[in-house]
Amino acid sequence: MTESAAPSAAPTEGRRPDVAGILEQLRLAEARLARRREQQTGMNETDRAAMRYLLERVDSEEVTPSMIVKALHLSPASGTALIDRLVARGLVVVEAHAYDRRKKVIRSFDRNIGPDHFDPLTTQLRSLASELPPDDARVVASFLEDVLALISGTAISAT
Repeated sequence: MTESAAPSAAPTEGRRPDVAGILEQLRLAEARLARRREQQTGMNETDRAAMRYLLERVDSEEVTPSMIVKALHLSPASGTALIDRLVARGLVVVEAHAYDRRKKVIRSFDRNIGPDHFDPLTTQLRSLASELPPDDARVVASFLEDVLALISGTAISAT
């Protein structure tokens, strides 16, 4: 199967770029990527995001289940299921907190694995974004925040 290239963002001869078309291509590419990655690794995007979150903090702070839930915008029940999946796969361990019996701490089983092992694309996207001039970054960030708000606030209903 051949994938078509995304339309160019640069306007041609004074024409406005097809931002809506590019967004649609991005959504389709993201869906294909998510399916391919899950087939290859058995991990869904939430599992990968949780591992990146843990590994980025491996030496700097204790990570609790509530921190993961908050960072990934999950319900407590979804967070518990996520942690259970990661424990079952041997990727993380759950330990009692050193001095607070009510807390649990989540640790990566292998602390030598870098975040890119599970999610290299995020690192590449961060690098690409860091190359934007500050004024362009503000415009892009504002637009993407609006897109995120639209996607997050939209309930998908069957018609």
